[in-house]
Amino acid sequence: MTIRPLSEIAEFQACVELQRETWGSADIDIMPARYFVTSTHIGGVVLGAFDGDRFVGFVNATPALRNGIVYWRSHMLAISRGYWNSGIGAQLKLSQRGHALERGIHLIEWTYDPLESKNAHLNIRKLGAIVRRYYVNLYGTTTSALQKGIDSDRVIAEWWLDKPRLKVAGDIRRVFIPADLQALKKQSLKSAQDVQQRVREQFLKNFADDHFVAGFERKDEWSEYLFMPGASRVYQTD
Repeated sequence: MTIRPLSEIAEFQACVELQRETWGSADIDIMPARYFVTSTHIGGVVLGAFDGDRFVGFVNATPALRNGIVYWRSHMLAISRGYWNSGIGAQLKLSQRGHALERGIHLIEWTYDPLESKNAHLNIRKLGAIVRRYYVNLYGTTTSALQKGIDSDRVIAEWWLDKPRLKVAGDIRRVFIPADLQALKKQSLKSAQDVQQRVREQFLKNFADDHFVAGFERKDEWSEYLFMPGASRVYQTD
């Protein structure tokens, strides 16, 4: 597997097509090639994964500013369906980390659906990101097949690139999510909607109590977010 920065229009157009394959979205929700061009021109990066000559995945990031901190906002990580669960997502993120550090970037953030267990496993367990922000129905109604039937609730994954991974300890709180959200939706959309409402309330309550997501455990039927106290103090900058 080869991972490298993308720079050609044809490569960015391949990113457009891969979005359709990954999320099944209509064109109105697809980021066009010019978005990737702009990202690379303003200090961001688009990294592509290649199996031989075959383009199989990409991840992108654009510069952002929050509370006086310059960081990267990673907007999309897309993998060709034939390569799902192959570890390419983690490889792309680790390559993104290397490019960020080379440019003096020490924080990468991105949104993800907190009900998607595979994404949580990658973000929290493998990469060591933390979560302390939750947005209800952040994007409104989307055309993504993966989002169909439920609100577009999102959390922010914070990946502090040169900070030590946190050890989960102390007053641990657990929030359970389905091991496979899409399978649950096919079985009972109402059950998936009820789970989303419960998880939303539990996340918001934990954040209000100054707890944050520091760990994640993936199980066969249910997976668990692990919250610990100190959201307002963790990874504070001088």
